[in-house]
Amino acid sequence: MKMRTNRQLKALETKNRLIDAALRTFSRKGFSQSTTKDIAKEAGVTDGLIYHYFQSKEDLLWAILDKYTLLHSLQEVLNKMDNQASLEHNLTVYFHSLFRSLHEQQDLIVMCFGEAQHNSDVRKRLEGVIRQGVELLHAYLAPRVRVATHDLLIAIRNIQTAMVLYFLMTDRFADNETDRNKYIETSVRQFLKVLQ
Repeated sequence: MKMRTNRQLKALETKNRLIDAALRTFSRKGFSQSTTKDIAKEAGVTDGLIYHYFQSKEDLLWAILDKYTLLHSLQEVLNKMDNQASLEHNLTVYFHSLFRSLHEQQDLIVMCFGEAQHNSDVRKRLEGVIRQGVELLHAYLAPRVRVATHDLLIAIRNIQTAMVLYFLMTDRFADNETDRNKYIETSVRQFLKVLQ
């Protein structure tokens, strides 16, 4: 593995600082209302420096989505599933992990869903992420349940959509672990009944 130079490390650090500053700025002001000057101020740099790393504000948005996608952490959880445990247990673990990721990336989630309402490019990217999330869980469940592919895909999309909406409308404000646990456990039981 090739070692990075100090200059390369500093450049990577600056690029990540700009991505994080853009995320905070877009979350607070919305993508359309944010300017590169706002992002530069948030990052503590000159706005000209942004163009050294990114061609446009849109490039910053795509960099945010690439850096903070939830798909990587969800795939890791599925890869570590205990094959000896029940499907109910494993799905409960999976959805707890989803909620942890949603809380950790709260600014990104809120920004994406807000921006998707009036930005078709963001909506398409968000739809792609949602589709990939459904496919991840489908790949895990398909060999374990006897449900037609189309029906399973719809059931997965329904439960994942319900989980994200619960997070957006309730859980991120209340952050009540007891209520969240009950919601996840009940939803998983109901989901499994649909799959029977």
